[in-house]
Amino acid sequence: MGLRRVIGVLVLVWSGAAAAGEPVIGPRITSFLGIEGAFDGAHLSSGFDVTLGGQVDRRGFVARLTGGSGVSRFRIDPVLPDRVGEITQTGRLLAGWREAGAWGEVRLLAGLALEHRRLSPALPDRHLGLAIGPAVALDAWLTPHPAVAVQVHAAYTTAMQAWTVRVAPGLAVGEGLFTGPEASLSGHHGTLRTRLGWHLTGLRLGPLGLRVSGGWAFDRGGRNGAYGGIALWRNH
Repeated sequence: MGLRRVIGVLVLVWSGAAAAGEPVIGPRITSFLGIEGAFDGAHLSSGFDVTLGGQVDRRGFVARLTGGSGVSRFRIDPVLPDRVGEITQTGRLLAGWREAGAWGEVRLLAGLALEHRRLSPALPDRHLGLAIGPAVALDAWLTPHPAVAVQVHAAYTTAMQAWTVRVAPGLAVGEGLFTGPEASLSGHHGTLRTRLGWHLTGLRLGPLGLRVSGGWAFDRGGRNGAYGGIALWRNH
């Protein structure tokens, strides 16, 4: 299945709604959508988790399908006046286990990743084309205190040597609403990117959960600038 078809499936799942009053039994779906923009480009991602064996907030088997696409512009060499456009597409098919308790929730998954990268103009680069490889991911929502929540995300795949780590602690400022600093490091085919910012997590827009974040980014070539992101999720 091509990456465009994968993204199409994600859109259909995201737009679907659970019937009013539907009992929370059997397989459940949590869909999510993220949009991030920075001084050097933008990225869109979407996906869903399928939970088997009961409610979405209990322990059990979980499967995940995600897809994304990003564009950016950068200089290969600071002395060159022209910038290069980079277009990336990603896909993940993962499965694993979710453990939950009064302390929070952890999801550990493993599976397959697809990474596709091209440049415009089409310059020679050994990190181009389609790469497929094993992938792992860890997501945690930890609540050591009722007024504290810590978000942790880590992922790695051999495809294009892509990896990311993000930590975002927060203090409660309302019912289910947390705010605090966030920091992330990520790499892709040998590059290193850093984000330092602030987040607000747990806003509600009807059936949707909302997370907003922003701050300062430090990217390839020593360049830096502002970034901002919005993430949405929904239980079906």
